[in-house]
Amino acid sequence: MQDRRKFLKRFLFSATTTAFGAVLLQGCGNNEQPAEKPAEAPKTGEPATVPEQQGSAIIDSSEMTQEDFDKRKNLGYVEKTPMEDNRCDNCALYLKPEGDSKYGGCQLLRGPISPGGYCPYWAAKQG
Repeated sequence: MQDRRKFLKRFLFSATTTAFGAVLLQGCGNNEQPAEKPAEAPKTGEPATVPEQQGSAIIDSSEMTQEDFDKRKNLGYVEKTPMEDNRCDNCALYLKPEGDSKYGGCQLLRGPISPGGYCPYWAAKQG
């Protein structure tokens, strides 16, 4: 019985760690801009010219591809957090806004990120 519990705990831990690692690696994909004009951006409630910090480069949602919008949806990003204590602006993955912009960025997602937003990959800031 004891061995079965250990096995299940290790299996669940490994599966969770592998899934989270895959998501993080997916965010480290190719950062080259597409050669063709990106697809028309669906309405997300954000202005199309809101800047986002992506590393040291600034992009806006008009430069996002349909794949970028799909990734945001698949990762569960929402502009208004359902949990008051877990907001994008207090997440370890959040990139602070540049200049006078009210939108920041994210290490997992492309495009403008609302400081009051949320996704299931929220992680507390260290220190």
